[in-house]
Amino acid sequence: MFQVLLPSPSLTPYVNGYWFVQDLEGAYAGSEITTCPYPGAVLSVNFGRPNAMVDGPTVPTVSLLGFQSASRRWRSWSDTYFVMAMLSAAGLARLFPGIGPDCRDHLLDLAGYLGERRSHALSADLSAAWTPERIVARLDDWLLRRLAALRPPAGLASMRAAHALLRQGRQVQEVASLMAVSRRQLNRWFEQQLGLGPKQLMDLERLQHSIQAVQRGAGDALDGYSDQAHQIRAWRRRLAQTPGAYARVGPSPLAASFGQRPAGAPAFYL
Repeated sequence: MFQVLLPSPSLTPYVNGYWFVQDLEGAYAGSEITTCPYPGAVLSVNFGRPNAMVDGPTVPTVSLLGFQSASRRWRSWSDTYFVMAMLSAAGLARLFPGIGPDCRDHLLDLAGYLGERRSHALSADLSAAWTPERIVARLDDWLLRRLAALRPPAGLASMRAAHALLRQGRQVQEVASLMAVSRRQLNRWFEQQLGLGPKQLMDLERLQHSIQAVQRGAGDALDGYSDQAHQIRAWRRRLAQTPGAYARVGPSPLAASFGQRPAGAPAFYL
């Protein structure tokens, strides 16, 4: 079972969606699954047997995967069942302030951040809900309570305003000038909360747009790139393959299963 459910409207600036993956029968058992760089973070809660990174550790019961600079490979098993809350850049900074640099290119066991008792309580509460609709209701509630309890980090409003300007196609130096700050200060806002600078964030967002366009066979996969050679270099650096080669082979069955995700929702599986 692969399913995408939307969060509460109050959470939409912070959560792009909840992705459910269930393979109790083991259809993907032993298979290597590849995920692509995602310009956000992923909060995961496991209810079944956790996957493991290829040549890496088993996924913790409650984990946070920060911004990823390259594709990653995972190995699935039978009895898999987990939910991923796909967090936006603002969601990572607002819901887990200051943790971005620690989880960039790193899978973090959230028991060390939340505490063992709180991490276990979240896992137990969601596991008891079991069905996706009930899990979403409880996860919405847990995240909304975090929003109410946590003070927004200093610089978050400025970072979000700068991010909006960058998405208009403005250059980093131009955005710094419009925000009346130095380029160093602009970089600091992003790096303190996300673990990467504004230029790197826009590189990942441009790549995401390109991947989505190739997966869907719609949209301009070159949008934001100066030319095709620029796009190919980005794909090779981040994904170790070219857009043409990926288009010929096509997305994996897991990626295809999420093909009906809402328009604009991120690509996560290759």
